[in-house]
Amino acid sequence: MKYLSSSIFQGVILGWISSTLILIFAIFVGMWSKIMGLDVVWNLRVGLFLTVVNVTTRVVSFIACFMMPAILAGMLVLNKIAVLTGSGAMISQLIEASITRGPLCTLKACFNSGKTRTLAIVIASVLVWQYTVSLSDLYLHLTAVGKSQQLPGLMVPSARSLDIATNCSLSHTDTCSRFKRGMTNPGKALQIYRNTSDTFQIWNNNDGVYLLQAPPSNTSYAYSGTGILLKPSCEPISSICNLKARYGAMTNYSCPESLWYASGNTQAVVADVNVTSEINDPITNTVTTLNPLHAIVTIRYGIEATTDYDPEFVKEIHGFLAILLHCQLTTSTVEYVVTLGSLKSSPLGNLTNSQQFALGVASSEGKMISRAIDDVEDIAHNTGNSILFANAFAQQWAQATIAGFSSGAVQANGEANGEGNGEGYGYVLEVVKEQTFAPLSAVLIYAIVITFPLFIFSCICLFSLKNDTNWILVEFICTPQRLLYQALFREHSMDDACSKSLSDQAMRIKEVECNIKLEKGHFKLTKTE
Repeated sequence: MKYLSSSIFQGVILGWISSTLILIFAIFVGMWSKIMGLDVVWNLRVGLFLTVVNVTTRVVSFIACFMMPAILAGMLVLNKIAVLTGSGAMISQLIEASITRGPLCTLKACFNSGKTRTLAIVIASVLVWQYTVSLSDLYLHLTAVGKSQQLPGLMVPSARSLDIATNCSLSHTDTCSRFKRGMTNPGKALQIYRNTSDTFQIWNNNDGVYLLQAPPSNTSYAYSGTGILLKPSCEPISSICNLKARYGAMTNYSCPESLWYASGNTQAVVADVNVTSEINDPITNTVTTLNPLHAIVTIRYGIEATTDYDPEFVKEIHGFLAILLHCQLTTSTVEYVVTLGSLKSSPLGNLTNSQQFALGVASSEGKMISRAIDDVEDIAHNTGNSILFANAFAQQWAQATIAGFSSGAVQANGEANGEGNGEGYGYVLEVVKEQTFAPLSAVLIYAIVITFPLFIFSCICLFSLKNDTNWILVEFICTPQRLLYQALFREHSMDDACSKSLSDQAMRIKEVECNIKLEKGHFKLTKTE
């Protein structure tokens, strides 16, 4: 019971238990984290992370206070100090520093001479460690940030693919005939063009215009399937085709052989797309459509008086602007994966000739093309630059083409009944996790400050178990200062300094010299007035 009731023995046990737990805790936290660049990341809400750090700091600071007697006893053994000799004021300051660990009184005790200075420096070391732990805690609080990380969750298989009609021909009755493309489902085509369709999604990318299935209704980290890719390009050819205003309602053009001898009058129609890559065989009544698809596009706008148009925009006699574009449309089917809003695709194959033919018909469907031309008119008037205008029209033309083609010839499949046959397609549910990012430097500083000083102080505590004399001496040092005064001045009354403040007591014992030691198993204190 003697040992169990001693604050020194309790400090030794608490110090080693704490050191072991802190080390295990540090290893566990390190294993639970991952390093990304110069940051350490935990899948933990930043508020909870900082609460754990704050609790750890307070616990370690409390442990340091509880271990103080054991640390002082260990230092007495290491320095072979069995007797404290000095003035009463000096010993009083040491006692006050060991109890309160106030910065000012501890600093005063460190400047005293004699054997008490070593113990004062030990007390100051523990005090500095406590402040250092608090500063490293503050640094970690200031630098740790919370972020919401989107992570992949459960994989849901689904045959997400596009079913493209195969019987596209010159017939009046098939799914995607010349006479039915974009005409039977204009509302659906417009939805796809505006990207408001429930089943299809148009994706504009640097490498072209994609037709994909609409994203899953569930918030998804990633989804995949098959789609159609159109790679459009347009260039102004007004000067190449000798487009000029002649007289009256004549603004003629005549293109060279490289452009299939295309010719006409821009004033004959407001807008026209003349597909020039179809080869018609009247004997077999078949049409072969080349890939890429080529077209000569005629566009007319009203003129903006304040805009300086480049020479590719030709002014007609009646005040309108006309421009010719040579456009190409390369088509293919692709496999795609969309991950957190980023699209990646790989080639899958080409459209069949009949599908390519139907796409060519869709590229010249008047209502959809008129919408595309209207949507880029402001670029012509705002810039007057035919190159910028041609590039913008290419994207809108491809979007209008794929919208018209998809409204009749393409069906989305695989999700009608909530499940499909897989085939490698499907979607991955999104899981949003709160994460804490802290600089690696802040984490290392905090871990070192928490772990190693506590381990060193625990080792010092072990030496306190070697000598009972030092136990008695340290327990006297860690006794309230008022008891020191009572030990030095036995006779006193209610009106003397024993009942007053510690500072008054310090004045009374200022000139007292005392010698504290152990003789024949008893603690002895002698004084000289």
